[in-house]
Amino acid sequence: MLFYKNIVLTCTQYATAVSLLLLLGCDNVDESKSTKTVKLTTGLQVCESLNFESDTFQLSDSNDSQLDVFESLFLNNNAYQLPGNPTRENLYAFFKDLRKGYFQKDEGIDYSFVRKEYHTFTHAMDVMITTHALLNSGGAVYLNSGERAALVLAALGHDALHTGVNNSFLIQTNHAYFQDIGGNSLQEIRSAKYVLQLLDKHRILVTSDAMNDTQINEIQNARNIIEQSILWTDIKRHKEQMESVALAKENILNLLNQERLIQALEGIAGAGKIDINQGLNLSALLDVDTKILIASFILHCADVSNPGKDWEKCERWAVLVMNEFFSQGDLQKKLGLKPSMNCDRSVVSVPGCQVGFGKFVIRDLYVLLQEILHDGGGYLLDNFNSNQEKWKVLHTKSKESASPYTMIFLPPSKEGGWMGQLRTDEK
Repeated sequence: MLFYKNIVLTCTQYATAVSLLLLLGCDNVDESKSTKTVKLTTGLQVCESLNFESDTFQLSDSNDSQLDVFESLFLNNNAYQLPGNPTRENLYAFFKDLRKGYFQKDEGIDYSFVRKEYHTFTHAMDVMITTHALLNSGGAVYLNSGERAALVLAALGHDALHTGVNNSFLIQTNHAYFQDIGGNSLQEIRSAKYVLQLLDKHRILVTSDAMNDTQINEIQNARNIIEQSILWTDIKRHKEQMESVALAKENILNLLNQERLIQALEGIAGAGKIDINQGLNLSALLDVDTKILIASFILHCADVSNPGKDWEKCERWAVLVMNEFFSQGDLQKKLGLKPSMNCDRSVVSVPGCQVGFGKFVIRDLYVLLQEILHDGGGYLLDNFNSNQEKWKVLHTKSKESASPYTMIFLPPSKEGGWMGQLRTDEK
């Protein structure tokens, strides 16, 4: 039985000139190198125009609008500052090459079936902006300036070179990447390696003999955060990460409450915007492994943040990811292979799939996030709970009426990374 039908609405062009008007920078923080808690006197300067409610489809609609966002985060005054002070020219060149990685088509993948509806540069932009929003809503308390910059950069590159199919498909078909890399975190390893290679190519986060030990350590730490946070986006490591964060949570929150400037906040689980505004930063008091764990957790939450956005964005992203799943399933059927989980369009209920993913993955993730980041986690959790009820209603209606859920297919723009062509039944 077919559980959905698909309606295509071509992605309309938004305003031809996207003016971000970002008068504030993103991360100009004067941090002491003292082993004591860093008390920020001016607070974290943020790009208020980029937040959880940003329309990342519009911001990713063209190469120019994408570059506007990147400039606002990394090239404006008070922007995120990567250790080593890379030049503007090198950052521009890095962005250009990194973007290309999301448009690459790989041998061994039939792109007449696989259309990369979800794993596009628009998704990368969305995850970068959401990572920034999570830092701005509390996460910045746990990381220093260079670590924050590295994490936002990792978010942009976390799915570079993604094939448009999942790791299981590459293993199932004995793809060349599986033969080269192996089965564990296959595409995540490939993405991390690609980002690090581009950093080397463009002389970003690279050490030199002229640097002192502190500068070298800052660069090595930033590269480590980029690599590890990308590797942790593998959904198969979700349970492992949840357990690790849960174990570290008590010590993290105890330290947070000990160092808070406003005593009335003690007992409120998770850092929030008020902690940032009060200038609290715990980076110097947290060990490297804990900071990598927190950074990776933030990126993982940003990577699967679609269920925690407003309903319009939530549903749009859900339709895109389900279309990508179904495209893979169609190819598997053509090859005589069994479709992977949730990839068979003839039997999978889209609302039912969203309900299940929310129940078994997202709810507990957002609850834990709220305990670490009170404001950001709370925002995603509240939206998720509302969206989950909508999915349940749609799932029930679909079952009771035997009428399939209608997927309104709104792919990103071509410059936003959608490489597909409309099928005959979609025109």
